[in-house]
Amino acid sequence: MRHRRLEDLDPDLRRRWAAGRIWAAREAPYLASALLALDPVVVDLSDNAASAPDLRTFPADQTWHVYVDPNVLGTVPVGELGFWLLHQVSHLLREHAARFPGAARPESETIDATGRRTAEQRRWNVASDAEINDDLHTATLELPDAATHPSRLGLPEAWTAEQYWDALAGEPEPPAAIPDIDPDCGSGCDGQPRDWNCDKAGLSTFSARLLSRETAKRIREHTTQRGDTPAGWERWADEMLEPRVNWRRQLAAQVRRGAADVTGRVDFTYRRPSRRASAVPDVILPSLRQPLPQVALVIDTSGSMSDSMLGQALAELTGVLRSLGVARRNLRVIACDARAYEAQRVSDLRAIRLEGGGGTDMGAGIDAAAALRPRPDLIVVLTDGYTPWRSAPPPGIRVVVGLLDRRGKAPDWAEAILIEATS
Repeated sequence: MRHRRLEDLDPDLRRRWAAGRIWAAREAPYLASALLALDPVVVDLSDNAASAPDLRTFPADQTWHVYVDPNVLGTVPVGELGFWLLHQVSHLLREHAARFPGAARPESETIDATGRRTAEQRRWNVASDAEINDDLHTATLELPDAATHPSRLGLPEAWTAEQYWDALAGEPEPPAAIPDIDPDCGSGCDGQPRDWNCDKAGLSTFSARLLSRETAKRIREHTTQRGDTPAGWERWADEMLEPRVNWRRQLAAQVRRGAADVTGRVDFTYRRPSRRASAVPDVILPSLRQPLPQVALVIDTSGSMSDSMLGQALAELTGVLRSLGVARRNLRVIACDARAYEAQRVSDLRAIRLEGGGGTDMGAGIDAAAALRPRPDLIVVLTDGYTPWRSAPPPGIRVVVGLLDRRGKAPDWAEAILIEATS
């Protein structure tokens, strides 16, 4: 496929593009600078409609190019064009490409051999669209029919993309609630390459960061002067100008990273036949086997622990582990105060028996977890940090410590995450 500049198009198409951008800037004036930073790239598609990519959402890449199909541009209503420009700017400002959970996995698992998007890419596109679109659905701005909204998924508004991602685990492709929607917002959504991407230089990472800060300042000014900024953009601006660590995102990323170390260990097995066995009936072919991670959860049940904070952390872990496919047989839970109690297998973390209530020694819990068979690949510890720690980690096991008190301590050899209370 061939790329052209917007200036090469007919004057009517150029005017339609300008009208769409003006419409978008009028609807969300605090995003005007970001809208102007979009660099349109015209894509001349193949005459073969079956193989031509669908650019109806005006997808973007990570360097702020937005890809334009002249046929779509010539027919899309100006308001819908403006919506998609706001939508793509939102993916870029919120750094959805860097947040894509599949980015931590081996390339072989995130790129389909046929060139089509993988299940993870499609699920993330829906999840990140849901995060965006509840902030674009205002009194004067209606969503196009092809746009995803949390209400269409049967999910609450104001969640993060990661929370929607976890909630969509196990859903069919696309989710049953929206069988008519299969958006592709491009590399700007998931960071994975697309056939239509150009090799033209775009906005650098540094320039994009400066633009994000400028946009955050405009959002604050707009909020002060007019007070009608969507809540999601207010939160984004606060995080950009006064960054706080999102413990939910950190916890999910660390658990997924530990699980990805295991799910990348693909090996051959003769326990089930290969799907290609029919091609060579006289030869027994092995199939590929991808093990699920074994996870051990050590919970501090000493008297100093806060029930409300522990409840929040367990709720987040439930969603993360469910999204990774960690079932009952792959998850063991150990309650621990000054000693470790018997490991429990539970399908729902809310059903855990929290035994204990005395002193604290999380080292005993980690030792007990490391001694389990099969041996865990990942140990997650939830504690306030008022505990002695071992001088070294258990060999060959990744350890993530969720600290429920900022004054608590975690060992240097573990991945530590501060879990803070929310209202």
